[in-house]
Amino acid sequence: MSVYRLRFLYGSAALLLHSNADRYIVLGDLHLGLERKLRDRGIRLYGVAEHMAKQIKKLADDNKADSIILLGDIKESIMYPDSGEKREINEFFALLEGFRIRIAVGNHDGHLSELVTVPVEDEIIIGNVAMLHGHMWPSDAAMAKDYIVVAHNHVAVSFKDEKGAVYSHKAWLVAKVDHDGAGKRYEKFNMNAKLIVMPAFNDLITGRAVNEFEGTHINPLFRNRIFDYENADIYSMDGSVLGTPSSLAKL
Repeated sequence: MSVYRLRFLYGSAALLLHSNADRYIVLGDLHLGLERKLRDRGIRLYGVAEHMAKQIKKLADDNKADSIILLGDIKESIMYPDSGEKREINEFFALLEGFRIRIAVGNHDGHLSELVTVPVEDEIIIGNVAMLHGHMWPSDAAMAKDYIVVAHNHVAVSFKDEKGAVYSHKAWLVAKVDHDGAGKRYEKFNMNAKLIVMPAFNDLITGRAVNEFEGTHINPLFRNRIFDYENADIYSMDGSVLGTPSSLAKL
């Protein structure tokens, strides 16, 4: 039986899931069409969908992966997109033709299954890893796995330099299961399960810093204490351990 392993692709908001035979690039929160909202504020950006597709293709080629798993919020519109956003979605998937692609549906992905030809699912389970967007409850089968990987939160952390300027950077969050909280929701679950929350893949999104606001509300797994948010480990994009949400908030 194959054991599937996860590895951060440092410097990029993506994971590599692999066994001896299979390799998958995992990422989430593309928010295709976000730049169209920015135009209303006078900010004009072009080629965002093409840029992200090329980034993903390079990650796949560099890591010898032929499969891509997208963890939701593929598009920016919550319901049906306008014609411009539809073109961007079509362009994005056309550029990734030849890869096996699966999508875990996000809260922004209304009607997505009508727009793409790849599978759109509530959650994806491969080996000992369950993957979903993060806005819905994992299934019992998912909670039995070693790892649950989600997007949705747009994890970031903020730093203040010696001059007092504050900068926010994308980050990873890894939390252990809370036995008491999980036991209230699930009859059975993996007592050693870990939740991995990915940063947003779209370069236009940094996120809300875990040390600047109480971030549990955005994810039902934290809000209901299924996983321990306060004592989760926060990692920088290069893999450095930065601390926990509770310790970083005190700095």
